[in-house]
Amino acid sequence: MKTYWDYTEKERSLLTEAEVTATLDVELMSRGVLKVAMPELRKIEEVKLDTVIYYEVNGIFFESAAKAQEMLALKPMCSSYDYYGAGYDYQYAKPLEGKIEEKKLYRQVDLQGLKLVLVKNKEAKDFNEKAKSEYEKAAKSMDAVLNGVWEDWYRCRELAAEHQKVMDTKKEYLALTDGNEEMATTFLKKLYACDKIQEAIEWFSEGSPA
Repeated sequence: MKTYWDYTEKERSLLTEAEVTATLDVELMSRGVLKVAMPELRKIEEVKLDTVIYYEVNGIFFESAAKAQEMLALKPMCSSYDYYGAGYDYQYAKPLEGKIEEKKLYRQVDLQGLKLVLVKNKEAKDFNEKAKSEYEKAAKSMDAVLNGVWEDWYRCRELAAEHQKVMDTKKEYLALTDGNEEMATTFLKKLYACDKIQEAIEWFSEGSPA
């Protein structure tokens, strides 16, 4: 069994995309990472429910703004206490402060009529959320391995292209200097650092620079 990383940089640069893909399952196996696929999600049935506008004052709902206003006109009070002072044991009556706000709510009778569908949808939604969460968690581990392979493959291909450019330039300079290796290398060193030339030569196994 040969993994992607068992190949040399040069060998990795010569692999095709299909050949790299063929190494991925082995790479996941060798790294102890499970290969996962997007789970099949449960269907959520479309439900159409009308809403009704209610008028809310501090969590109390009225069918009309007028009724809400009537309640506020009675100047209702609620219990309160000084949280940072005397504390909960010393509660007092405090005027209920609030403004009338519109809020859309469903009718209870409509919800009861569709209870079986709504319960089934909730179960499907909970299942889908859990399945997607587990998949995303597993996919992160898988992607970390696979992305590492692909990033290295692109790096090796870029490295091969850089070395090829050095050798192509050397070939061009040899032609311009009538095959004079020493003169061609002298001009090549004006363009590339010595270590870059050496790396290119070793990459293509052409011996040491002149």
